[in-house]
Amino acid sequence: MNLNVQTIFWMDAFLYLMLHTVIWHGLARFRSPVVVMWSVSGILSALGLCVLGSRGWLSTDVVVVVGLFLMAAGNWGRQLALRSINSPVSTVWLWSSGGANVAFLALSYGLQFSGSPESTIMLVFYVFYAFICLEYFFAGKRIALTHDSKGADSVMWAGLILPVTLGVKALAMIVGVGAEDLYEPSWDHALVFIGQFTAILLLCVGFMQIFVDQDHRRKIAIEQQLVREQEQAALSLQHAQDLSVLLTEREEIIRQLTLSNKSAGMGALVASFAHELNQPLTANMLHAELLQAKLEEAEREQSPPPLDMFHKVASGIVQDTQRAADIIRKLRNLFRMSKGEYTVLKLDELVQEVLDLVQSKMKHADIDCTVDWDPCLRVHGDATQLQQVILNLLINAIDALIESGCDKPELRLRGKLMGDHLNLEVEDNGQGIAPEHAEDVLSLFKTSKSQGMGVGLWLSRSIVEMHGGQLTFQSDPGRRTVFTLRLPLFNETVLG
Repeated sequence: MNLNVQTIFWMDAFLYLMLHTVIWHGLARFRSPVVVMWSVSGILSALGLCVLGSRGWLSTDVVVVVGLFLMAAGNWGRQLALRSINSPVSTVWLWSSGGANVAFLALSYGLQFSGSPESTIMLVFYVFYAFICLEYFFAGKRIALTHDSKGADSVMWAGLILPVTLGVKALAMIVGVGAEDLYEPSWDHALVFIGQFTAILLLCVGFMQIFVDQDHRRKIAIEQQLVREQEQAALSLQHAQDLSVLLTEREEIIRQLTLSNKSAGMGALVASFAHELNQPLTANMLHAELLQAKLEEAEREQSPPPLDMFHKVASGIVQDTQRAADIIRKLRNLFRMSKGEYTVLKLDELVQEVLDLVQSKMKHADIDCTVDWDPCLRVHGDATQLQQVILNLLINAIDALIESGCDKPELRLRGKLMGDHLNLEVEDNGQGIAPEHAEDVLSLFKTSKSQGMGVGLWLSRSIVEMHGGQLTFQSDPGRRTVFTLRLPLFNETVLG
């Protein structure tokens, strides 16, 4: 037994243990499974070298079985760790590399327990590792494509030194110029140990450089991602602010267009409004003249005035004045500037106020109007804007009936509860809409009227969409047209 060579085994084991323990401790903050795998594998190799250097204290069978197993497990674990740096390890490599190690161990154990000489087992050992350690060279070459070149170069050099020194040792044994005993002092053993010392240093230094470089690249990628996300967040905020400004401007434009459209549409109703106001004013004039005449008559005849008749006339004056004030109030409400204030509205009352304004025009055109409502329909919206929509639909229907010249013009309004929304349908039995004009009905600046601006129905659709609803129509040319205003319900819309 030669203690000098055994001492080298233990020194080699100490180097393995020291280097891999330093890596485990130094890179512990990363909490990486790859670091743990590399460090544990190195410790297994150190234990394997300790066992291989303990022949004499341990039986030869234990030295061969345990020592070779620990060395194979440690070497395979380091190669697996290097493979895991860039991407998950392929199943093909796992099976092929694992199978090669199992085959090597099976062959070595078979030789040991079949009574083969120690030199044969040593030769198998050195030949196997001369080939299997080429994996370090190819691993370094692969890692160099994406990581620090210095670390990859260290791994590549280790992948050359190990196969060359182990191959020289195997070749020396084959040609009979190398030592055939595990502990025999010889030049080839010295070459193997020098190669082991050098290669393991290069491997551990290279692994640390590669891993730190990978972590540095990961941090840079995270920082770049954060910068991109911050830029995207700032851009999104700017877009949100721009969109908010655009929406505010859009609402203001719609309010202005609503007022302009009302003014333009009122031209056709001026005569009706004048007639509606003229009736209470004329009645008040007649009542006032009657009072004046009765007072003059009482003065001439020096008799008491007819107070009962005066009370009746005064009541009539109050009623007619209230009627005129009501008409003016409805007109003022219709023409007031919308502030976009949403409140809970009764749809039937909203429609009735607009109907009152167009009542005279319908009477003059001899249009029969029928209304059919589900009870207590309520919506959440801007009263002025929704009145504008209803007014546009009614005026368009009335104009369509007047232009059609049909014998019995009819206008039907229906308010229906439809699950989670309500429908307001405005139907006329006019000439309908020609198919070639259907696409332009709700478009801006598209109109079939000679005096129209092509704003009313487009504006109506915009208002309805702002209220979360839809404005659609169906037309049977020559028979009828139905415009449907669909609006979401306000909570429990049907109140008992």
